Amino acid sequence: MKILSIICILVYCSICCHSQTKITGFIKDAVNTPKELILTVYDPLSIYYPQIIEDTILTKDGFFDFSFEIQKTMNVGIEIAGHSIFFPGTYELAISPNDSLNIVINDSKKLGILNLDISGRGAEKVDFKKKILDEVLAIYKSDPKYQDQSLFFKFVTTDRKLNVIDSLFTSYKVNVDADIKGKIRAALYERVLEGLFISAMRSEDDSLSIYFKKFIIDKNRIGPFLEGENVFYSGGTLLSEFILLSEYKNPSLSIGNQFRIDSIISYNQLIKKYFQGFPNVKDYLLSSITISYLNSKIFNKTSEEVYDFYIKNINENNPFLREVTDSYLRAQRSLQVGNPFFNFSLPDTNGMIHSLSEFKGKVLVIDFWFTGCSGCRQMAPALDLIDNKLKGHNVKFISVNVDTKETWLKGIGQYSSKGSLHLSTM
Repeated sequence: MKILSIICILVYCSICCHSQTKITGFIKDAVNTPKELILTVYDPLSIYYPQIIEDTILTKDGFFDFSFEIQKTMNVGIEIAGHSIFFPGTYELAISPNDSLNIVINDSKKLGILNLDISGRGAEKVDFKKKILDEVLAIYKSDPKYQDQSLFFKFVTTDRKLNVIDSLFTSYKVNVDADIKGKIRAALYERVLEGLFISAMRSEDDSLSIYFKKFIIDKNRIGPFLEGENVFYSGGTLLSEFILLSEYKNPSLSIGNQFRIDSIISYNQLIKKYFQGFPNVKDYLLSSITISYLNSKIFNKTSEEVYDFYIKNINENNPFLREVTDSYLRAQRSLQVGNPFFNFSLPDTNGMIHSLSEFKGKVLVIDFWFTGCSGCRQMAPALDLIDNKLKGHNVKFISVNVDTKETWLKGIGQYSSKGSLHLSTM
């Protein structure tokens, strides 16, 4: 009898561990005209490769069905024709293992989380988020146009929105795990604060430091990001800007936009100064900036100093240690002056294979991109302009895509330069 009980428990655990997380739904205006949806799952414990799942499907008679396996709560986004179905409001939802959401989209031209009917297992998290967003977005609608707002007004209206989030976070009764509830609150905080922080980082207003202390520091508005593992899910960029806005009166005037990279050791010291008492936050921010530096600079003595600082100042159980170490070894191996570049062999749009060796003697400008990358979309016209100016010179522009073939072909010219040789990692 005991053996049978053990077997039953093992079978039950096996089923639970491997059960599918599902997002199904129906789009009313896709009954006769199929629409393409792209689902992306983001791993909070990865900085350099956060997109762990990307799935593209077509609706059938208006219906769609995504099924995937996850072992922890993750952020999930769904796009139709390049637009998030959850925005306005949010870009992603927090999805837990074994959730089974059903989404009804009444009009694909009128998206946003508040316009969607979402039900099923896990919907209580969505209902909690929608309840708060409903009141927060009402304040946004009453605000004047963003370009007409003074810096002081931006702080005041941000304060009002955060007060709404805090009030409903405390008073709204919902059957959601406290840890996940805290992650949702942090994500909402991030959406509200990001516009203000961008303006503050660019501001030359003499009163900036006064407003920042009164509305952000004194009210501990970064508190939600410091709880548990919340910073892994949201708030990392804001905390980086919080450091600079706390340390300098006007960052745009005193240190400039590149301080975090150009003065990385000084910046890392500031991370220690502000977040030594919050190991998860400190480790995350040090991991993020170290990976960014190692992957964007030619390997040199400073690279070694940055990595050495990192190893000496993080927890050995830091979940990002392996990722940082891999970036260091990759940079050491591949990004030193005089080292041969990776000898790729990749197909073009016609299936013809191109290797590094065929471009020997040329200067190569290689652009890596994916469909949906806003930075890629902004850079594409600039690359076209440079390409045209350098016609006749010994320069070759190569674009390398990381999507599936169908998505890659649709993105050429929008997220990559038109004139490049287009290759794909498939």
